[in-house]
Amino acid sequence: MTPEGKREPRLGYSMVESVPSGPTITICTLWEKDFHKGVGTLINSLVRVGFRGKVWVGYRGDLPSWSAGGVASGDRYTVSAGNCVEVIFVDLPTTIHFAQYKALWMMRVFTELDPEASGIYYFDPDIFVLGQWSFFEQWIEYGIAVCEDGSYPINSTHPLVRGWQAYAIKLGYSDWNFVGTQFNSGIVGIARAFQGFLPLWQVIMDSVRRDFKITESLKTSRRTDLFYATDQDALTLATCVSPYPVSWVGPDGMAFERGEWLTVHAYSPKPWRRRVLRDLLVDGHKPDSALRLYWDLAGKPLKVEPTARIKSHRWLIPLAALLSRFYRRSG
Repeated sequence: MTPEGKREPRLGYSMVESVPSGPTITICTLWEKDFHKGVGTLINSLVRVGFRGKVWVGYRGDLPSWSAGGVASGDRYTVSAGNCVEVIFVDLPTTIHFAQYKALWMMRVFTELDPEASGIYYFDPDIFVLGQWSFFEQWIEYGIAVCEDGSYPINSTHPLVRGWQAYAIKLGYSDWNFVGTQFNSGIVGIARAFQGFLPLWQVIMDSVRRDFKITESLKTSRRTDLFYATDQDALTLATCVSPYPVSWVGPDGMAFERGEWLTVHAYSPKPWRRRVLRDLLVDGHKPDSALRLYWDLAGKPLKVEPTARIKSHRWLIPLAALLSRFYRRSG
């Protein structure tokens, strides 16, 4: 489907600027439902920090209105974000939960869609990038680039970690190198030299889906389950049995704690769904950095939100922040 469901793209005419020549790092993400808003602001943040190249966007559903004016070719639809950034939408017919599809999507981009890329990053569609792109370019040279998750601290003797090790042995992996933490799968960077990590991650993900009957969910209902956060538990296990080096930063890399310098992961609630004053007065939710960043990034180069809404949030957010100094929700 084309954006807005009606207008056909202007075939034969391209607004897409040429991307840099030679080997470059490529980016991919996945979205469905209203997460296209996060994709648009993710891309705007990447442009702001100096990324130049291709962003491969796998999706289900209809294309967003902000992608109008692109060029259609088969299952692909390409639009420019300016500044030598090319956004390529690829319609994905899979029924697999996108949280469990990340390794497959990265492999397809790396091997089929952009085989000349020197490296690849996957970003969740609710992430804003803050650090300069040159940092990310250097990062993947050191190993599999990942961030520590901020939810549950674990260690080498943790019962879940010991359970993962026992499961790895059952799968035939005898080498074990637990680095001491659990990783969030919202950011994964792979240099071409380490691309063998992706099929390993996928084999483990497929095994978890098969052996634990986890096929249609992001998380199970119980933290005591061996694989609770399906994709990132599988990712963490893959790093434990992988022959490739890992380069990881702490939870501050996603602004879970200790400042904002690399990215902000707007994991909950999604900033495009928030109603600023109602959230404060009814639920007691103050404006946070993710909300501010979303509305700061929603206007350009990709126009994710209407101008009127962007302008209204320029005063709604400071007003709510001011009121939060004096207002305390009772109950």
